[in-house]
Amino acid sequence: MATPALVNTLRRSLLIKVISKPQPSREDVAHVIELTASKVVEALQAQSMTLYLVEGNEIAFKQVYYSPTLWGTDKAAEARFKATSEKLLQVKLPLGKGVVGKVIADGNPVFFRNSESQAPFMNSMSATTGFDVRSMLTVPLKTTSIIGAIQVLNKEMSAGTRGEFTQNDLTLLKEVAEYSASLIQRMLDAKYQLSAEDTAKFIARLTDHPLVATPEQLGEVDEKLIEIVGDAVIRREGVFPYRRVERDRVAVLMSNPLDFSKRDAFQQITELVIDEISVAPATLIETLVKKYFKTEAKGPESEVDLGSVTEAISTAYSADSGGELKAADLESEESAPVIQLANRIIEDAYISGASDIHIEPMEKDLLVRYRIDGLCQEKLRLPKQVTGALISRLKIMCNLDISERRLPQDGRIIFKKYTKKNIDIDLRVATGPMNHGEKVVMRILDKQKSTLPLPALGFSEENLAKYRECIRQPYGMILHCGPTGSGKSMTLYSALGEVNTPDVNIQTAEDPIEYTLAGINQMQMSRAIGLTFARALRCYLRMDPDIILVGEIRDEETAQIAVEAALTGHLLVSTLHTNDAPSTVARIGEMGVEPFNISASLVCVCAQRLLRRVCKNCKQPYEPVGREKALLEKAIGWSGTIYKANPAGCPTCGGLGYKGRVGIHELMTNSEALTAAINKEAEVAELKRIAMKDGMKTLHQDSMLKVKMGLTTIEDALSNVPPDLIL
Repeated sequence: MATPALVNTLRRSLLIKVISKPQPSREDVAHVIELTASKVVEALQAQSMTLYLVEGNEIAFKQVYYSPTLWGTDKAAEARFKATSEKLLQVKLPLGKGVVGKVIADGNPVFFRNSESQAPFMNSMSATTGFDVRSMLTVPLKTTSIIGAIQVLNKEMSAGTRGEFTQNDLTLLKEVAEYSASLIQRMLDAKYQLSAEDTAKFIARLTDHPLVATPEQLGEVDEKLIEIVGDAVIRREGVFPYRRVERDRVAVLMSNPLDFSKRDAFQQITELVIDEISVAPATLIETLVKKYFKTEAKGPESEVDLGSVTEAISTAYSADSGGELKAADLESEESAPVIQLANRIIEDAYISGASDIHIEPMEKDLLVRYRIDGLCQEKLRLPKQVTGALISRLKIMCNLDISERRLPQDGRIIFKKYTKKNIDIDLRVATGPMNHGEKVVMRILDKQKSTLPLPALGFSEENLAKYRECIRQPYGMILHCGPTGSGKSMTLYSALGEVNTPDVNIQTAEDPIEYTLAGINQMQMSRAIGLTFARALRCYLRMDPDIILVGEIRDEETAQIAVEAALTGHLLVSTLHTNDAPSTVARIGEMGVEPFNISASLVCVCAQRLLRRVCKNCKQPYEPVGREKALLEKAIGWSGTIYKANPAGCPTCGGLGYKGRVGIHELMTNSEALTAAINKEAEVAELKRIAMKDGMKTLHQDSMLKVKMGLTTIEDALSNVPPDLIL
């Protein structure tokens, strides 16, 4: 009998591969089959194992294994078995022939042992294999169709079972075949997708949590609990609470209980402790949310909710009704549709995964747009008359002067104060006078959103190793540059998270504080009272810091103090708005910092951008030609199959062809040659040449690398970063 530990190891290693997100390549097939074969043999203590795959109208031998116990010390016998194995790997059988053909044809396993029935084919099998066959298990590899079979012969005599397999062995092999079939099918067919139900079933087995496949299995559901938690939190975190175990302890459904960040976020937001977890398909959780939040579910229902408020707004502020704003209209959510509108826009943007909300007065109407995955998308058009009311409401929410409409203003909305739902977000608000009225842009800061680990940010292996070395330097200056929304803050927070240990004092000066990190001292800037980056930096130099983060170097004073801090034994990390890494040196020079101070303090500069990820589900492979091929060959010395977005999209990406974003980086580390060039005040182009000789990959080169890896498209790469002028 197989040892439980061995069986669990086999089960876990296969399950993790089956449910992992990345699409395995066809090249991985041989490796996975070999791994599966060796593990199966080990778990079942089999003397022989063969794995077959269907190829067209034939059955091919894909893996043949013989146990060393079959030949012992007989070298001639060992050579014979090896030759037989190599010969079989070249053989193909017609479909429907023999035991394997029968199993593949009807999808049922076949189990024989000599002690029960002496089948005639067992004797012929003994003659073919060259050893006495006492027991045989053959099971199909079955997904949406049957793609092959696994066959094992003879249990080792030392297993104490007379060399025959047991019913337990059959159960294990059927389970292994189920996982292996899904895994191999994913590699051979890019379009094959595990169903939500199968994924949930496999995850439940991996995590040893109970599986809930239908609403009926839940029993009685605590509707009051669901209402208190709110649909926004359930959707955002993918955690569906359905029953109280105790006063503050609940039983929940999750499609992936291994997502600890979502579990923690749910517990922090709701102040409830997850006591019991059942695994449910993502589709079931979506069905339950729609059932219990009929008016505010995502998708069409969400439109209805926002639509009903929009309809009320259109009636209240139409040209015919006069549409005048009254003081009472801005007091509470129940008093006027404009309050509801402001809240619904923010809630809808948050659930849609938007990073920014744009409220833009046009000549004839008011336009509302969301920025999702880096692109602005139109969401609503409202009557022109609603402009004053909506913008005044947003100004009241962030304590701005509603009478001042000629000057830009900045503020912050703590949204928890204005909603009864469990949505704990802040919004950074900027207003400015445009030709048709005041425009408002709100950046959504999700306080529950955890930072990502550095390897998840898109760094290439080479850049990740270099960057990790830089952030572990005892002193110096690390700068991140790029436009607004290029992921600079996230990278800095992830870097701080990696070096954040109890023996290190980390102090940050931020405007605003975007993520709250445990164990780090964070200070919010306030220009209204004179608390600027420069003043915070001066304060920090007297507070015994090891690492200082400055949100942004904007002026000469901050730049001077930052360099001073980096030169006096502190590691200083900050951001700057420049196009690429080499031009950052020139930018600091323009701020009045002496070149020799820049070269002495600089550890590295990391320029970055965010490219849209091409949808894994519907991306289309093709061979680049002409200019595209030339660009790839010039940038990374490679050309081959790359991917483009499907113009029609799919349900996964909402018809866009892209879903999510990935970072590209240009990491310029200091060197002897670079220090000399900075001291000589060399031009930016010269600094770039030196950095590239030192091994720096430019933004364009890194973007082409992401195209090669199938993460993005060449169109999106070029729309964000132009080709290099310097070779």
